[in-house]
Amino acid sequence: MIDFHHNIFFYYRGPEPSKPEQKEQQLENNTTKALTNTLSYCSPVVAQKFLKSLGITTSGKVEIELQRNIDIANIGPSVPRLLLGLIDKAENNEDSIRAGLKKSGDRDSRPDAYLYGEDFVVLIESKVGNSKLELNQMQYHYQKLKKSAIESPKFKVHTWAEIYQFFVRLLPELKCKDQFLVEQFTQYLEYKGMSEFSGFEQGMFDFFVNDEKDPDTKQWIRGTMDLFGKKISHGLQVLNPLFYEIYHVGNFSVADDHFWVAFGREKNFGKYAHQTIKLYDYGLDVCANIELMPAVMKLKEKILSDELKFREIVSGLPKPFIVCIEERKHKQASIYDYQLKETLKAGVSELYDPESNDLSDPKSNGFDKIKLLLNQIPFPYIYFKKCIEREHILELSSKGKADDLINEILAIMIEFDTLVEYINR
Repeated sequence: MIDFHHNIFFYYRGPEPSKPEQKEQQLENNTTKALTNTLSYCSPVVAQKFLKSLGITTSGKVEIELQRNIDIANIGPSVPRLLLGLIDKAENNEDSIRAGLKKSGDRDSRPDAYLYGEDFVVLIESKVGNSKLELNQMQYHYQKLKKSAIESPKFKVHTWAEIYQFFVRLLPELKCKDQFLVEQFTQYLEYKGMSEFSGFEQGMFDFFVNDEKDPDTKQWIRGTMDLFGKKISHGLQVLNPLFYEIYHVGNFSVADDHFWVAFGREKNFGKYAHQTIKLYDYGLDVCANIELMPAVMKLKEKILSDELKFREIVSGLPKPFIVCIEERKHKQASIYDYQLKETLKAGVSELYDPESNDLSDPKSNGFDKIKLLLNQIPFPYIYFKKCIEREHILELSSKGKADDLINEILAIMIEFDTLVEYINR
């Protein structure tokens, strides 16, 4: 489990910054230091492999300076020199910076870090959040590297997500301390939402069964759910770009037993039939939700006007799946209590008896129960869910097949969208 308060990646000990720019500067400093500390505390092979990924080959000692200039004059004139920009999001100004690097900057600046040795030097400028590389600042850095150099320095830009991917790919080659430290760094980037979605880990599922909910693990899971939601939202764009352009990760409150990310029209998810993915201790539930009364009324109207079509769509959903019908009771403000009234299943058995409640058969009595309860319950909440088990999720995640997991979930959601679109139109 992550413990950011007791490892080498947690630095800030003073009062929490109040201004957004101060928080961003703190995150920038901590993230740069997390990278340099990983390279410092791991065995030399980790730093050497990192440099090799940047196009620099060295077998000697790697020196590191953080937020302090070095004497460039002591660097041999023929050694490779690299200006490295690390950014949170891919930018469209990289080419303009590259074109303007050879012009002189008009102000001094302090690099975020140096990596250097007898046969190389790398100057790092780090940005996080919405901050972009500034031409004037990069010009000055470039001129520093260029002093006494025979060849012009090279310039590269990488996102923190690309740095994350490098270290994730490196992990299987590492042992003991190196593996532990690199895992801590990659988890730090996940926690800060600066990585790419790479799957779920055992500690995320264990979080739900632990009596005490570690706040850092909570943020780690929420950051992962955000990256996960971004991937899913992007994949759903082919269905309905306007409807699925927004996703929202819910906050985990004291009474909650799961994390969720919702997809649907604007931010009024509950007023429309929409889709939600929920992370529990046992796995992921992919759900089509009909939650608040405007959405429930749409469903009731559809059943009233064309019940056969509703039965056809539901019986054709990917099996097995479960339908839950709950009663929603107002507690206070926007807080509700939910009481489960009925659970119906589909595809659990091979033989579909029309007299049974199995929703795989459009003639099932289960559809009559749905219609009855929707009319009997003052404020009903109905959702269709398909579960993906934890063991399967962890297997794909551990094998680096997070994209396979994404595609598997998208296939379910594309099928569920048939029901969502039918209710909403």
